[in-house]
Amino acid sequence: MNRNPMALPGLACEREALACMPRFPDCHDPFWPRIDLPVLRKRLALEARVSDAGLGLAVRCAAIEAAKEFATWRTALRGRGYQRLEDIGGHRQGRALSLCYVRYLEAAVMKALASTGQLSVAGKKVGHG
Repeated sequence: MNRNPMALPGLACEREALACMPRFPDCHDPFWPRIDLPVLRKRLALEARVSDAGLGLAVRCAAIEAAKEFATWRTALRGRGYQRLEDIGGHRQGRALSLCYVRYLEAAVMKALASTGQLSVAGKKVGHG
């Protein structure tokens, strides 16, 4: 008897549908913009050898770092009644803060991937020792 639920005939279509859905890290603070993992992978031009699990873990770690770095902004804006950064997205400062957050997160992801040896530059591995 096959105990792998993903091997059942009816689930093949479900697996394909799930593969097409946006994926987000599971430790998301709803105040900050959501990070779509496939979009981030494309934006950072990551090699195929960077696994989805590795990217997801790097994003979670980066989100924790970013939350610490931008905590003062979040507290100030929440104190003014804004529940999400997108609530002030119509303002130049809101767009700028959102862009800073996303760029910080991208840099932290690249740093995390490099520290685990998952990135290479010109044929050389980037990372620790």
